[in-house]
Amino acid sequence: MGRHQSLPLKILMMNRYPDLSNTRRAAILCQLFEAEIPALLGFMASRSQEHLADPQTFQKQCKLRLFGFERWLALAKQVNNQLHRYQRKDARKLFVSLFEGYKACYSGQLLSEYVKEFKPTGSRFSIAVRLLFM
Repeated sequence: MGRHQSLPLKILMMNRYPDLSNTRRAAILCQLFEAEIPALLGFMASRSQEHLADPQTFQKQCKLRLFGFERWLALAKQVNNQLHRYQRKDARKLFVSLFEGYKACYSGQLLSEYVKEFKPTGSRFSIAVRLLFM
């Protein structure tokens, strides 16, 4: 008998942490904190709306390193449109889809802002976000 014979196949087939995609990390966060996701999506929708309503203030707040401001603003529009188009659909699928491609950069920033503003440093959610995305 091998020592892994009694372990479920899912555990044996897990990816290493560095190999996890952003969408997989978002799915894990949803599985662990399902009740938190609707409030987080609401925050993301309102914050992206604020950014689009006042681009000059948004530009002053941005500390961009990866993209120029126009690209960052385009990502904010994509995320905002997706949030408003699918707000009444499955929250888990919507949240995970926000971490596809380059949208993950802007969505990750919003996730970070949410944690800083609403979650204590030692909370389980805050720790999970840091472990998965930072």
